[in-house]
Amino acid sequence: MLAFRGADRSRCWNYDQVTLMSIEQSIRKRSLWFVDLDDTLHDAANGTLKNIDSAMTEAIQNILGVDKKKADFLRKKYWVKYGATVVGLNKLHNISVSDFLNISHSQKILADLNLPSVSFSSKIKRIKGTKWLVTNSPEKYAMSILNHLRLQKCFRKVISVEKMKGPGGLKPKPLIFQWRRLIRLAGVHPTEVTVIDDCLRNLRTAKLLGCRTIWAQCFNKNDVKFRTQNTRPFYVDKKIKKFSDLFRI
Repeated sequence: MLAFRGADRSRCWNYDQVTLMSIEQSIRKRSLWFVDLDDTLHDAANGTLKNIDSAMTEAIQNILGVDKKKADFLRKKYWVKYGATVVGLNKLHNISVSDFLNISHSQKILADLNLPSVSFSSKIKRIKGTKWLVTNSPEKYAMSILNHLRLQKCFRKVISVEKMKGPGGLKPKPLIFQWRRLIRLAGVHPTEVTVIDDCLRNLRTAKLLGCRTIWAQCFNKNDVKFRTQNTRPFYVDKKIKKFSDLFRI
């Protein structure tokens, strides 16, 4: 062990103190959360998404004049390619974003809303730090869900699909452009951001920027691929089965 004379020891102690303060500040800074909505805050796969998918397919049938099979194919294809079906419809068919979202996300789809327990919402509120809701769903739908969850005052910002703009139109998740834009909007470094999402492709692109990523598996899904995916991908920092797991991170 090295021996320090008075002045040197004092300088060393001051240096250690500054280092500890820097670490504590770094931990406090890492308190911006980008939280997803569907299948992260509520069980959408077994609830509202069924109605949304049906409404989207029917809208595509009526607008493009195609049969149900073709409409369903286009709905899935555009979701995979662009992150949101409405982006493909707007880009390739010049369909109004607002008109399509109003049709596909009307209030009647909330009839099958599966609400978690009251304690679930209280756990979300207990997460320290600034929280932004970042969803590829329209704002009106997102706010309705938050109201039902009693979380409308929990999020500093609600970033819905209409707000995910970029060159050439909407640029929703999982595009790295959108993550970079939101981080710039927040005025923080990517390492100060934690992304909570049930969708792996969204986490993959967020991780490329240096964000901490948490894979939310809080709700059961009918999707076979989801049920059989037990391995945590390298770009996922933490996998949670319930939100209370966040308090141990």
